[in-house]
Amino acid sequence: MSPPPYLPRYLPRPILFATLTFVLAMLASTVIIMKLDDSAIKEENLLAYDLARAQANALQNNMHKAISSTYALAGMVADNSGRIRNFERFADKILQYHPQIAALYLAPQGITTEVAPAEWRDHGLGINLLTDPVRKTEALLARDSHQLTLAGPLPLTRGGTGIIARLPVYLDDAIDASKPAEFWGLISAVIDLQGVLKDAELSKLVARGYEYQLWRIDPNTSAQLIIQKSPGFKSGRNILYAFKLPNVEWTLELVPKHTNVFSKTHLLNCTIGFLFSLMLAYLVRLLLEASEQRKNLKNIISKRTAELSQRETDLRRAQRISKTGSWSTGDDGQTWRYSEEASRILGYPPDSKLDCPSLLQRIHPDDVEAVQNFWSQVQACTDASIEHRILIQGEVRWLHSQYDAQSARHMGTVQDITERKRAEEDLRIAAIAFEGQEGMVITDEHRSILRVNQAFTRITGYSREEALGKQTSLLKSGLHGASYYEDMGKQLAANAYWQGEIWNRRKNGEVYPEWLTITAVKNTSGKVVNYVATMLDITQRKATEAKLEHLAYHDPLTGLANRRLLIDRLQHSLLAKSRSNHYGAVLFLDLDDFKTINDSSGHGRGDMLLQVVAKRLEHSIRKGDTLARYGGDEFVLLLEELSDNIRETAIETQMIATKILADLRAPYDLEHIEYHSSASIGITLFDKQNTSAEELLKQVEVAMYEAKASGGNSFRFFDKDMLDIVNTRAALEADMRHGLQQEQFVLYYQPQVNSAGVVTGAEALVRWQHPQKGLVPPSDFIPLAEESGLILSLGAWILDTACAKLAEWQSSEDTKNRTLAVNVSARQFRQNDFVAQVLDNIARHHIDASKLKLELTESLLVDNVEATIDKMNQLKTRGVGFSLDDFGTGYSSLSYLKRLPLDQLKIDQSFVRDILSNNNDAVITRTIIALGQSLGLAVIAEGVETIGQRDFLQQQGCLSYQGYLYGKPSADLR
Repeated sequence: MSPPPYLPRYLPRPILFATLTFVLAMLASTVIIMKLDDSAIKEENLLAYDLARAQANALQNNMHKAISSTYALAGMVADNSGRIRNFERFADKILQYHPQIAALYLAPQGITTEVAPAEWRDHGLGINLLTDPVRKTEALLARDSHQLTLAGPLPLTRGGTGIIARLPVYLDDAIDASKPAEFWGLISAVIDLQGVLKDAELSKLVARGYEYQLWRIDPNTSAQLIIQKSPGFKSGRNILYAFKLPNVEWTLELVPKHTNVFSKTHLLNCTIGFLFSLMLAYLVRLLLEASEQRKNLKNIISKRTAELSQRETDLRRAQRISKTGSWSTGDDGQTWRYSEEASRILGYPPDSKLDCPSLLQRIHPDDVEAVQNFWSQVQACTDASIEHRILIQGEVRWLHSQYDAQSARHMGTVQDITERKRAEEDLRIAAIAFEGQEGMVITDEHRSILRVNQAFTRITGYSREEALGKQTSLLKSGLHGASYYEDMGKQLAANAYWQGEIWNRRKNGEVYPEWLTITAVKNTSGKVVNYVATMLDITQRKATEAKLEHLAYHDPLTGLANRRLLIDRLQHSLLAKSRSNHYGAVLFLDLDDFKTINDSSGHGRGDMLLQVVAKRLEHSIRKGDTLARYGGDEFVLLLEELSDNIRETAIETQMIATKILADLRAPYDLEHIEYHSSASIGITLFDKQNTSAEELLKQVEVAMYEAKASGGNSFRFFDKDMLDIVNTRAALEADMRHGLQQEQFVLYYQPQVNSAGVVTGAEALVRWQHPQKGLVPPSDFIPLAEESGLILSLGAWILDTACAKLAEWQSSEDTKNRTLAVNVSARQFRQNDFVAQVLDNIARHHIDASKLKLELTESLLVDNVEATIDKMNQLKTRGVGFSLDDFGTGYSSLSYLKRLPLDQLKIDQSFVRDILSNNNDAVITRTIIALGQSLGLAVIAEGVETIGQRDFLQQQGCLSYQGYLYGKPSADLR
């Protein structure tokens, strides 16, 4: 049997493992023996308990028989109503039938007055049992419990030990049965304890091998009161059997007769367990020793096999490393044996059978004859060697074969020398490559020149004879410090390689740029023995790079720095400011109306203008400042190291900007044609607190746009609030574009009512339902929409949605007569296809054109009034109505007003708001109403919020109203 896998470390130690087996077997035997002993003990205890119960029952019966005599006496007393007659004769009869009774006493009221037999009369008469210290406990207990009570064991006055049985006697009232029984006294019986115990045969327990003890609890002391016990009784874990007697409990305690632990049976069991454990341990030891011997033998065989295998493996590895295989021939010279490496070299699978004819088929045709001669020498047992080629799957490989006729087994070797042949070929090619177009120089480890090629002579001017034996320092230009060459040496020492650009000197003294590559050549021990350097004259390439670099950093039209160079210098200036307290300034210049000149006169003259502007700006700047063409007609001027006082810096920058504006206002002669131009300049100052070039350029561009917005030909300093406004505007514009794509805009409708309070129509008001900002009012985004051009897309959507709402109203009898007013911006109205858009919506939604009312503002009348009137007339003929919104707040020209095909004037809410408290607003309102009436136009007031405002307007003749008094704008007007 094999040992458990979890104890491998014990396998080489059989004795220890056998000992462990013996201990475990002994433990198991001990447990089994203990279980058997425990079972025997339990059986013995059960037998002892049954015996104790039988003895106790016999004793209990004897006691009950003995005390029954007291009941006979009690009956006699009760029958005689407490009078005692013939006591002696009656007691003697009882004593005859109850030999266990030694004496009988009568104790009326607890005092003993009668006793039988006569010989006992000298003892116990006249004792009050209820007060006697020795007898009163059981006497009182009998009286109070109305039950017979046993006292004792007590020593008897006549000798021996006895038990006193006291029975209380109570007499009933013969006349009145309802009265409780009256205590008469006590009847006592002296029981011979030894006689009772003898009759119970307790002594036989000892004969059976049991020790016993009979006891009760003393009522006075609550201590254990021994009634009787055997001489050899000992306390311990004994068998207890309690039994009841009148008013007392006796206990029979029996010492079990246990089988001795070291009895013959127990000793036999232990002996068998010991022998079994010993035999099992010995068997385990024999098995383990046999297993270990088999394992040792197996290990020896495995070790010897592994050694032989390792030797073969080492031989194969050595042949594989050296690429040398072995072969041998038999005595007949025809049988060949090849090693694994030899088979691989020859291109055969391992263990394949080789012969001369099949091998000759793989020999290169040019080498077949030489190989046949070699084989003839082998057959003649003559030493021979050969180098030849072999073809393996189309690849040519070189082999070196050698035969030793002096060896006992006629052995030979075959070696793959293909790599050596290639190396020889490479050396030949390298010799040719050495004389290439790049200069090459080979030095020893001390940098003494050993060899140079023709290209070296052509580049440096030194001949081969002049260079050999000289140090490479012969070519030093003196432009590089000692640290440069120290770094070169460190890199060569660390990497055995260095490459980089270097300035060297020719023989004629000319300094030229050179691309140099140096490689350290080391021997097998890692020591540098040579340096090989290749050099390339890069003079022409450097000139080309300089030209390309200039083009990369300069504007090709003006020759000024371009945006890339400007940002680079600005970042450098900001970095320098961290170590300087002087301020700098950036000026962003944009030509005014350059697009007009460029478009009207052609791009050629526009380029000429930019060139002249660049020259004028160059004359206006200081030496060291940077002037750049930023793009198109935009120029940026970077001023550095102005002053350490911001006020002085601002004044100096202002003077420079003023001079630039004056220079650029002068006439320009472009191909004999005079042109005029000006510029707008934005200015921002910076110090060491500024860290971003992009931030400065953004600031100065904002300032430039501020100057251009003021009319041009001026300059403005950057204000941070400008940038915040621009950033906010840009973010809001992006949000609007996204909102239009995601259909975040909704139309609200505010009711328009007549003087009777009936809804006659509504005004469509656009709202922006922003996902984060909530409902955005039009005042926050309409101006931006106008500026950015988004008003065109938004206006088209509003017109389409409003026409769809009109179509919905027309389908209902309650709303089919309502009109809908739609606001149209001036930019939207001026679109060439605006009329077509309106008519297309009317046709597509199938609505009544007379129910559509376009609200225009007075700003529409500022420019191109005739075109405006023409478009209005085209729509008017199709039934579309017009309302002039916010009348009186803008450009109000009565000459044009009478020509416009209007239907309605709308009083602006700014007049209505204070109409009751401001006399001017009241006068203007009355004038607008009168003007409308005189021109035959309807008048509607917006912003009506109170009944007082409505009553005033109604009194003046305005019969249409719009405002919170009648309802706020909502998404669905009922």
